Amino acid sequence: MPHLFGAIATRARKRTVYAAITGGQWISDIKGALSLQVLIEYLQLWELLSNVELQPELEDVHVWKFTNSGVYSTKSSYEVLFIGAIQFDPWERIWKSWAPGKCKFFLWLVAHNRCWTTDRLAKRGLNNPSKCPLCDQVDETIDHLLVSCVFTRQFWFNMLQ
Repeated sequence: MPHLFGAIATRARKRTVYAAITGGQWISDIKGALSLQVLIEYLQLWELLSNVELQPELEDVHVWKFTNSGVYSTKSSYEVLFIGAIQFDPWERIWKSWAPGKCKFFLWLVAHNRCWTTDRLAKRGLNNPSKCPLCDQVDETIDHLLVSCVFTRQFWFNMLQ
């Protein structure tokens, strides 16, 4: 609520949460012109604080909401960075397989879209063929090379026969 914070006198910004909430002291700290944005943020904060009851006899405790224990750790904050991101969990299938190391590494590159195909080369402004060198139909991507190219499909069909 940056607009509301800007409308609060500098001396009042040093007030504790308990002192501000007790008796609605934070309301009288708002000074200056009240813009529409300040009023909107004020009403949002009012709604949030209307049901809060502080207990002065209890010491404040920091609770990290991203762990079950409520305790902060570097690992948990790193994992928070990836909330909502697509995870590639079967990494163990790649690295713990019986395949040779170079095959595992290739699969890891494929899974993370790090193979130097024409789409990747083009993004970096490097020389590349305009079409797939096998079928000369579409742009070369790793998905096309390994799954959808007509030559690839024929290869997989023969291999799985």
